[in-house]
Amino acid sequence: MKKLLLSLSVVALAYWSSAQVIVAGVSPNSIVANYTFTWAEPGAWGTPDFNIPGTFVQDTLAMANDGTTGLNAQGNPLSASGCNPLTPNSLAGKIAVVYRGDGGGSIPLNGACEFGSKAFNAQEAGAVGVIIINRDADIIAMGGGAQGANVTIPVVMISLADGALLVEAMQTESVVVFMGNKTGLFANDIALSRNAALIPKLGAVPALLAQSGTEFNFEIGARVYNPGSNAQANVSINAKVVGPSGSTVYDNTVTGLSIATTDSVDVDPSQASNFPQFSLSSYPAGKYTLTYTISLDGIADEYDSDNSISSTFTINEDIYAYAQLDATTNLPNPTLFYRPGDNLNTFSICTVIDNPNASRVGAAGVYFAATNNTASLAGEEIALYLYKWEDAFTDLNDAAFGFNSLTEIASGFYYFPSDLQNETVYAQYNTAVALENNQRYLACAQTTNIEVFLGHEGSTNYTWNSDYYLQPTSPGESDGTYFATGFGADIPNSLGVKMIDVATIGLGENSSVDGNAYPNPASDAVTISIDGEGVANLTVTDIAGKVVISNAVTLNGGKANVNIASLNAGIYIFNVALENGKTSQFKVTKK
Repeated sequence: MKKLLLSLSVVALAYWSSAQVIVAGVSPNSIVANYTFTWAEPGAWGTPDFNIPGTFVQDTLAMANDGTTGLNAQGNPLSASGCNPLTPNSLAGKIAVVYRGDGGGSIPLNGACEFGSKAFNAQEAGAVGVIIINRDADIIAMGGGAQGANVTIPVVMISLADGALLVEAMQTESVVVFMGNKTGLFANDIALSRNAALIPKLGAVPALLAQSGTEFNFEIGARVYNPGSNAQANVSINAKVVGPSGSTVYDNTVTGLSIATTDSVDVDPSQASNFPQFSLSSYPAGKYTLTYTISLDGIADEYDSDNSISSTFTINEDIYAYAQLDATTNLPNPTLFYRPGDNLNTFSICTVIDNPNASRVGAAGVYFAATNNTASLAGEEIALYLYKWEDAFTDLNDAAFGFNSLTEIASGFYYFPSDLQNETVYAQYNTAVALENNQRYLACAQTTNIEVFLGHEGSTNYTWNSDYYLQPTSPGESDGTYFATGFGADIPNSLGVKMIDVATIGLGENSSVDGNAYPNPASDAVTISIDGEGVANLTVTDIAGKVVISNAVTLNGGKANVNIASLNAGIYIFNVALENGKTSQFKVTKK
């Protein structure tokens, strides 16, 4: 998981050049792919600027070996962590491969040292580039540390799984990788970029706010690049949305796009070439996937790994979030953990709520995740706030835009019951609050501990949405100052707001109903019995507060069967939310 000190500010992205920066396997065929990566950008590092066309390195990989004995937590040799000086010229003319160590922050463990130190040691041994393999499934941004400014060769990071693929191939074959800007390297080459594509307005949409296409919809569009040396006269772009059942619910193509070499063409509602708006008459619950795909007419694209990009949104029972939901937990998925580098006191992540049908729901609490740089999270306090955002502005460009009129309407505190590092938890407001139509709200989670990092999500990029709609989504706060796009529109936070139905019950009334489960204790399955019918949302947590089950159940005669075979022995809290807004909570013991 990523823990990084950043500046809360809007970053202007060089759309054209950054869209052509890749890390790609060249040979053998088993590793030919376009890898997800982060790179050491100039500034804190002395590395080359990949945003400049033609800036790249392509060469054979070689594993670093600093002589350290033993294995890291993933079973990889500590000698390949590259924290100690390497034999001179041992990596001459090669792209060095090194592992990220086990430790981090102020607790260095096996093979842990600054990224800049690893890269500098490889450079001193003659390497022409460095690939750092992360210890986690996801990639992270890399600070240069004390040696970063002295590193003058390209440095990238790839995921643990992608690194394993390359290392396995290195055992028997010569492995060649390209890293850098591919502008002009191919004659016929077109590309898409996540920085320049319209995506769904939310990652998680409560069903009560998406009952028809007039209630939930979004524009479709993307920028198509031509980094190739040949002009292209007939480029096509297709936009397709696949629904929860696997069937296609939207499928449109724009053809005949002409793009000069090193130029681009926008396909969006503001252009003559555009797509119809996405909207459905109804939205069955589940995950929807939007995919853009580009192609050349009768010509093979010589580098087609960047010809398709996808994003998702989930129609769900009760979570409102800009981050995508995890496929297993159905909760906001934190893959990155940030805090401002210059923060001295309060740090908040916030989610904007603004909906024409908001009076159907009430805000009951928030989902969020955190990690501590130096210590356990047990007992850590997180403050919760829900504000009515009453600044009168039209969009981000409005001179009246600001965070000057925030009226607190709900609050609460969450205390971590145990060391739930990186885990998404639920924190409840002291009192649930009914929302109003077309009123902006700001739901925030705040820490005052400068060692606590809060969860963000790295796979959703709202950059073009922010530029097109000009609406705030995931603001951040540092020491009392708010920043409209947090750490950037390409890094939304993973804070989700729990919405409850207020159509059939009044907030403040007794909304609980009796419930129980039998047999109790149980081994593999229990039957829950509740005074209610129909579809209900079941969330099961262990006594530490960690969510272990989150799914929908159907109550027939007030009963439903729940499989608990995968749970460890212990006591669990069952929370059931009925369609009418009422809830039930009871304990179950797993034998």
